[in-house]
Amino acid sequence: MRNYKRKTERGKVSIELLQRAADAVIKDGRKLKTVARELEICHMTLFRFVKKLKAGVTPTVGYYSRQVFNQDQEKTLADYLLKCSSIYFGLLPEEVRKLAYSCAVKFDMPNIPVSWHRNKEAGADWFTSFLKRNPSLSIRAPEATSAGRASSFNRHNVREFFSKLGDVILKYNLLPSRIWNLDETGVTTVLKPKKIVAAKGVKQVGAIVSAERGTLVTVELAANAVGNTVPPMFIFPRLKYKDLFIRDGPTESIGAGNSSGWMTAKEFLIFMDHFIKHTKPTPEDPVLLLLDNHQSHVDIDVVEKAKANSVIMLSFPPHCTHNLQPLDVGVNGPFKTYCAKAQENWLRNNPGKTMSIYEIPGIVKHAWPLAATPNNIMNAFKKAGISPYNPDIFTDEDFAPSFVTDRPMPDTANISLELGNLEPQFQELADVNEPQVHHDMETIPGNEPHPAIIESATNEPQPGPSHIANLSNNVVIQATFSTFSPEAIKPLPKAPPRSCVTTKRRIRKSAILTDTPEKNALAEEKARKVKSNTKIKTKVEKRVKKNKVTGTNKRKKVASKSANGKENVKRKVLQDDNHGNDSEEETMEWYCIICYNLYSNSRPGEQWIECVMCKNWAHSKCLKSEDVHSYVCQNCNSDDDSD
Repeated sequence: MRNYKRKTERGKVSIELLQRAADAVIKDGRKLKTVARELEICHMTLFRFVKKLKAGVTPTVGYYSRQVFNQDQEKTLADYLLKCSSIYFGLLPEEVRKLAYSCAVKFDMPNIPVSWHRNKEAGADWFTSFLKRNPSLSIRAPEATSAGRASSFNRHNVREFFSKLGDVILKYNLLPSRIWNLDETGVTTVLKPKKIVAAKGVKQVGAIVSAERGTLVTVELAANAVGNTVPPMFIFPRLKYKDLFIRDGPTESIGAGNSSGWMTAKEFLIFMDHFIKHTKPTPEDPVLLLLDNHQSHVDIDVVEKAKANSVIMLSFPPHCTHNLQPLDVGVNGPFKTYCAKAQENWLRNNPGKTMSIYEIPGIVKHAWPLAATPNNIMNAFKKAGISPYNPDIFTDEDFAPSFVTDRPMPDTANISLELGNLEPQFQELADVNEPQVHHDMETIPGNEPHPAIIESATNEPQPGPSHIANLSNNVVIQATFSTFSPEAIKPLPKAPPRSCVTTKRRIRKSAILTDTPEKNALAEEKARKVKSNTKIKTKVEKRVKKNKVTGTNKRKKVASKSANGKENVKRKVLQDDNHGNDSEEETMEWYCIICYNLYSNSRPGEQWIECVMCKNWAHSKCLKSEDVHSYVCQNCNSDDDSD
C-alpha cells in the first residue's frame, strides 16, 4: 500500500517516557497499571519494557526498521541520479529500480525483500517512498537537446568567446550602448495555442487556428545592452516583395522576400544597411555586433560592408547561443508568447477568416514592444555575462552536459593507454593542469580597464578540453566495493577518445569576423565555393545539352482524364536513367513551393505539377483541387492581382 495511514498510536512512545515510567515502577515501587494510566502508556508495553530491564536486556522502542538502504546510502543514490540528469543522461523510473536492486545485491544490503529477487528490481512502493524521502528528486519530462548543443557549451569555448569579447571592449573602449546583438526568429501563421479553461476529464480540448500548417516569415531583431532596439526586418516567402506587405508593421521596419522566407546573404546585406543607418557607427565610436555563425552572417560581402562602416562582428561559438546570446536568453521567448496571444485575439476578432502572412507585421507590431522592454533586454545581457562583463557567470552545473564529451585532444589521447589495464568502473581520470598563457593587452591611454576583463585576459587557459588538470594525481582507484557507490555499478557515460581523422568541412568557432585573418579566410572559402558551383553548373549544362540532342528531358507532361472526361495536364518529375559515368554528375533538386518537401523525399507514384509562370513545382495533393488544366502558384497569382 503506497499511501498507508496509521490506525493506532502504537510504537510512538519515546524511550525517555518509558524509562521514567520504569523507574517509577522499579525504584519507587508504584503499581504498573497506575503509572501507565497516569502517563497514558499501554500497560502491556510498560510491562514488557520493565521485564527487559530486570533481565538485563537493552530494550528498543518502535517498530523494527526494514529499510534496505540507510540515510547516507540513499543520499548517495539521489546525488548520483541528479548527476545523471545534469549531464542529460537521466534514468527512467524502471532503470532506477533495477539500479537499486543491483546496488543492494552488490553491496550485500540487509533486508532485501523476496519480491526484489523475484523481479530483479526494486518495488514500485520502494520507489515512491524513495522520492518522498528525497524531495530534491521528481519525475520530469526532459526537453530534447541535440548532442551538438550539449557538447559545444564547455569551458574552453566559453572562455575563448569571453577572451575575444574582453579584448574588443578594451581595445575600442566600448560602452554598453555600443554592444548590440541580432538574431533571426520565425513567426508563422499558426502558433501553438496557450492553455485555456475547459471541462475537466474531457479527452480533447480544441482551439481554432488558421490552418493545419503555418507559413513562415523570418523576423530579424536587434537590441543593445542598454535596452534600445532597431526596427525589425521581415523576410517573406515571396519572390516579388512589395512595401505594402509591412504597412501594418512597426514604425520604420523594412522587408524583403525570397522563395523560402529564410534569411540569406542578400537579405542580410539589406539589414546591415538598415542597422548602420540606426546605430551610426564611426571609426572613433564603433559598434560591436554579436551574432551567430549562420551562413548569411559570415558571408564575405557582409563582413566587408561591416568593416567599411566601423562595425565589429564577433560570432558566438557554435551551439552556444541558448546561453550566450541575449536575445535567445531573455527576449525571444516572451516575444513568441505575445505573438501567440496576439494571434488568438486576431482570430477572435475576425471569426471565419484565415490569417495570412500579411497579418504577421501587425502581430509583431503589438508583440515586440511588450517583449523587448529595457528591463528584459538588460537582464538578458546580464545573464549572458556580456554587460556587465562577467566571464565567470556560468557555473559547473551549466557545463555539466559537456562532461560526456570532455576528453583529451588526439595528441594527448595516449594518456589513456597507460590506464588500459584498469576496469572501467574503477578508473577515473582527474584533470590536467595546463600551463597558463598570458596575453599582453593593449589598453587605451586614459581609460581604466575593467578588473574582470584583465583577470580573464591574463588567466586565459590554453585551448583544450574542459576538465583536464594535474595528471600527477590523476588516477583514483577503488579496489573494493566497500564504499557504497552506484557509479561502480552503472558508470557515468563517457565518449571515446577523439578521432584523428580530419574533415574538409570547416568547423566554425567564435571569431572576430572583421579581423583581417578571418576576413581573408572567408574570402578564400567563398572563392572555393564559387569554383565548385561553377563546376557543377557546367556539368548540368552539359547534361541539358545532351538531353536536347538525344531527345530526352527530365520533365515530361503526363496527360490523364478525370471521371467527367476533362483532360488534366500534369507534369511529373521523372528520374533519369544512369548510363556509364552519369552517376558521378550532379543533378538539380526540386522542392514543393507549398509544403517545401524535397522531390527526393516523394513517395512512389506521387504526382507533381508545374507553375506555368515561374516554372516552380508543387505536389498535386497540396492543391485545393486536383482537376487542374494549367496551374498558377499563389505567389504568381498574388503578384498579378496586385499589379
